[in-house]
Amino acid sequence: MTSVPSFALALALAAAVQTPDTVVAVNRGDRVVLEGVSGVVSVTAWSRDELEVRGTSGNAPLRVTRAGATLRIESDGPRRRRSLEASIRVPAWIDLEIGGSALDLGVEGVDGAIRVANVSGDVRIQDAGGTVDVRSIRGEVVVVDATGAVRASSQADDVTLRRISGSIEAHSGDGDIVLDAVESMSVRAEAQDGDVIFSGSVLDGGEYGFYLHDGDVTLEVPPTLSARVHVSTFDGEFSSEFPVRVESFSAGREFDFVLGQGSAVIEIEVFDGEIRLMSRGGRGAGGGAGAGTGAGRR
Repeated sequence: MTSVPSFALALALAAAVQTPDTVVAVNRGDRVVLEGVSGVVSVTAWSRDELEVRGTSGNAPLRVTRAGATLRIESDGPRRRRSLEASIRVPAWIDLEIGGSALDLGVEGVDGAIRVANVSGDVRIQDAGGTVDVRSIRGEVVVVDATGAVRASSQADDVTLRRISGSIEAHSGDGDIVLDAVESMSVRAEAQDGDVIFSGSVLDGGEYGFYLHDGDVTLEVPPTLSARVHVSTFDGEFSSEFPVRVESFSAGREFDFVLGQGSAVIEIEVFDGEIRLMSRGGRGAGGGAGAGTGAGRR
């Protein structure tokens, strides 16, 4: 995993590239495609209806080709030279499709749909107004300040989503999932070997699912939580800072309870790990660290 300072420095260097510009007019409905690349790329939005590209692939300049509504950023050099350092500016409304083999990527201020598929390298998306779909095999994925639906996955690293108000689907094979300051009606987080940490609002009518094989789940939610909660654990412990009255048991380690009016639905399934339900800002009245443990271990 690339450290935050080095990743930020790499993106800053990409943004500072001073090679001659390629500037192309774009039209509503166009999309920008960059495929099969490695290196460092920074994409930022600006107010013009133009695509600006600064950078090189090896010693070869970059060019933009158009096929219908698709604008492709390509190298003038041999196909095998796909390592680049580039700064790209796009209209905020445009859609992006980026595929990387070993790419550190930063995207900021884009309101169109963003789709990223990366083999290795870190991806950071910030200030996104449209849908975000980011997949990585070996690299950290970070999405901050997004209002559209977010799908984010990494097979071998962490996934961090912060201040998201659209629906969330997050997956990690061998890393943690951090969902911070979330204001979403729909959340689904799955981890194979890592922890899930959720901090945010649980909205009336919302659905929230957390599914882990080997790891802990920590939910930090408002003290006024109103939800129907289903808990399932094969070999783990459940603790709650909220007062828990178990409504039903099944299979010995599955149980349900209601907090408040039960306005939302929370489902937590952990094969081997701890489940912690915490009250943001302090222990819930009448709760206790062991409030649900006995029920979960019956």
